[in-house]
Amino acid sequence: MATHPPARKAGPKGAAIELFVSHVSSEAKIAAYLREMLDADFIGMVELFASSDVPSIQVGEKWLDAIRKGLDRAAAVLVLCSKASLHRPWVQFEIGAAWYKGATIVPVCHSGMKPADLPLPLAALQGIELGTEHGLRKLNTTIASILGMPRAPQPNDIAGRLARIAALERVQEPMQRFGRYMDIIAPAQLDSPALPARCTVESNSESLGVFGLAEGATRWSDIEAAAREAADQRWLKQLQECIWLASCGRVFQPVQAVYHGKRGSFQPHLAKREWQADGDVRYHVHLIETTVAPLAEVQNDFGLLATLLRLGLRFRFEVIQRSEKALAALPRKKPAPPAVLFEVVRACREALETIETDAMSRGAQNMDRVSVSELFDSDDDKETMASIQDEWDEERGRLYATEELALDEFADVLRKMRDMNYRFMHLATRRFHEMVVARWQARPKTVPEPRGDAPRGEVPCNEESRMDGVAVRLDASAPA
Repeated sequence: MATHPPARKAGPKGAAIELFVSHVSSEAKIAAYLREMLDADFIGMVELFASSDVPSIQVGEKWLDAIRKGLDRAAAVLVLCSKASLHRPWVQFEIGAAWYKGATIVPVCHSGMKPADLPLPLAALQGIELGTEHGLRKLNTTIASILGMPRAPQPNDIAGRLARIAALERVQEPMQRFGRYMDIIAPAQLDSPALPARCTVESNSESLGVFGLAEGATRWSDIEAAAREAADQRWLKQLQECIWLASCGRVFQPVQAVYHGKRGSFQPHLAKREWQADGDVRYHVHLIETTVAPLAEVQNDFGLLATLLRLGLRFRFEVIQRSEKALAALPRKKPAPPAVLFEVVRACREALETIETDAMSRGAQNMDRVSVSELFDSDDDKETMASIQDEWDEERGRLYATEELALDEFADVLRKMRDMNYRFMHLATRRFHEMVVARWQARPKTVPEPRGDAPRGEVPCNEESRMDGVAVRLDASAPA
């Protein structure tokens, strides 16, 4: 049961006591209506401070300082409790501050939350269910007790108040969206990276059209079914891993893979997590259109070799040079702290994994040893390429051999990776040049057989000899 501090009555000039309302930003309208009801019932006797109320915080005053002062002056703290707000850190922070100060804490439950559902330590307090007649009367009784009033004022128009509270519990602030998106509503705690098939997906017709779906009630299972129609489904796994890590409060890497559908290519981006009133969580996912085509659209050795060259170029600048620059910035006079070196190695690994994921999302799963070897004609080039691939497997294994890699070991891995990157780029660029020269150089063009007495057979013709699409025979021996 709540313990109240000594009653504070209004002073001779009607000075009011202050009450602090702790709430999340999405519940600002409920906090405002709570103020409206208490103002009507306790005329001039109470003042409410709410962090969302702009007049409560003077211009130029720091927000955190204003919260502290509001808590210091408050005779009691009214905590708006929903299944979403109780998980928010600022509400927990304000409750803790009020508990330490010894102020009366009054849990005011709403949006489906009931006093019996409150977790400890709030469960030990006398909670109020705002959306019931009993709750409205109990709220006034509690405030009157804090004021030291012998009798609590009776709330008027209870039916109207309950209807207004119910309406506020249903209303959410409208959100203006730009571009394609989907909102995935999932349980607050996920046991594995696999999202439950029953999760609701909310979106619009333009966004759902990316997956060939019409606007309406959509489940995560519908998105999965649409994704299976595409050759590359890596984005699906990565997005689920991001959501799972976010649900556990862990850091996650952005999705690197791309969804290649019939209506374009899109890269999902997990942008926001938002608690729902019922305790579930809404994950905002942006679908960012990309012009990068999958490798499958260039199904020949040119496309494969060009992609390998592109990956080699990225590896040079994003992995090797960035890591070497980070190593050069470490202190030279004394050994670098293990935590600092660990961050350098971690950044190197993440950059490498980003490139590998990008490659796989564009069809690089076909880059097996045989396919790569067949890009080269001579046995010497094939042997060199096989040697580079063997070295790559070895050095990549060393990079991930232990969680904490020693400085000398890491530097040696980078040196050997730099060398094999140079050898590969030198070999591959030469081969690409050979392929272009052999297959793309200009060839003599021909014209149809002439009529009449002209000699039969095809006649060479260059571009200048073609006028308006008609082939004209040029004969150097003919008179001008």
